[in-house]
Amino acid sequence: MKMELEAYLYEPQKKGDVRRMRMEGKIPGVLYGHKEKSKRIYVLKKEFEKVLETLKKETVTIELKLKEKTYPCLIKAIQHNPTDGRLLHIDFQHISKKEKIKATIPIHLIGEAPGVKKGGLLDQHLHEVVIRCLPDHLPSHIDVDISNLDIGKTIHLRDIAISNIEFEIKPETPVVSILAPKIEKEAPAPAAAPAEGAKEETKEEVKEEKPREEKAKEEKPAKEAQKEK
Repeated sequence: MKMELEAYLYEPQKKGDVRRMRMEGKIPGVLYGHKEKSKRIYVLKKEFEKVLETLKKETVTIELKLKEKTYPCLIKAIQHNPTDGRLLHIDFQHISKKEKIKATIPIHLIGEAPGVKKGGLLDQHLHEVVIRCLPDHLPSHIDVDISNLDIGKTIHLRDIAISNIEFEIKPETPVVSILAPKIEKEAPAPAAAPAEGAKEETKEEVKEEKPREEKAKEEKPAKEAQKEK
């Protein structure tokens, strides 16, 4: 996908010029790459915010119009204020349409997995992937069809066939799986409490055993005395 964006050259003359630009709704940046001298530029905030909304969902190449020339670009970096999130600076990389480029492309899942309908859990391992291709072949995103994905099955990168692009990671990398549902173990039933009658009998037995032991101790010396006689 391509988007057009107007840019303007600028050279800060004194301290505070960049800050003043931002207050006027202009975002400073730099255009560099493809054997060209880097240029200080700025774009209008309201126009760039439209591009930014698209970038949240898709990868795009920018047709950057500067004076009477158009530069095909990739946005390589966007700097925000860490406190309030305001846009501070943008890096535009000038690319050649005849040279392959690297880009990070989002992965979108499409369809309904039968494994999910059966209670399985969808586990997306890969949400974006780095690819290499010519600028004109750069996809905005990659669709992965999960309409045949059942429980225990996995779609790997090698299963995704897209012409004119190369993946920069191993083909056996898993993209999405359907996990078997977790079966909760039933808690063991609490042990039955002994009946009240059983408790009383136990106490009675303990009480009876003690006198028997004492009686045996008393009888033993008496028997020994009779033997001596």
